[in-house]
Amino acid sequence: MIPTDKLRQFMEQVEAQKGRFTLFGVFMREDSPGRWDLVVSAPWLEAGKLKALGEFAEKMSKEFGLEEVMSFSRIVTLNRDDPVLQAILTKVAPVKKLWKKQERNLFGLPLEHAVILRADHPKAA
Repeated sequence: MIPTDKLRQFMEQVEAQKGRFTLFGVFMREDSPGRWDLVVSAPWLEAGKLKALGEFAEKMSKEFGLEEVMSFSRIVTLNRDDPVLQAILTKVAPVKKLWKKQERNLFGLPLEHAVILRADHPKAA
């Protein structure tokens, strides 16, 4: 996994250009030990999702290199009304520093480890 200080720096660079993330974290699923998912949510990712996700992945590749990006099992985007996002935000928001937890079934999901760099309820439009 990319070190959290490098992930935070990248997150803040993207936020400066695109806007704040609602959720930015890495999660290890029970069925994928040793592999991390990058899980993100942001209003700007929802509009034109495929294009925005492509641009996000391209920025990651330029910042970290393909090998580090490929160390993630996948990049998951969550929409604002996704029950998974709501479950995470209900449990931990606001997270502005670093939140770590290791246990089975985090947030009622088949997760065993979470590192969250940002979790905040979206502002009303």
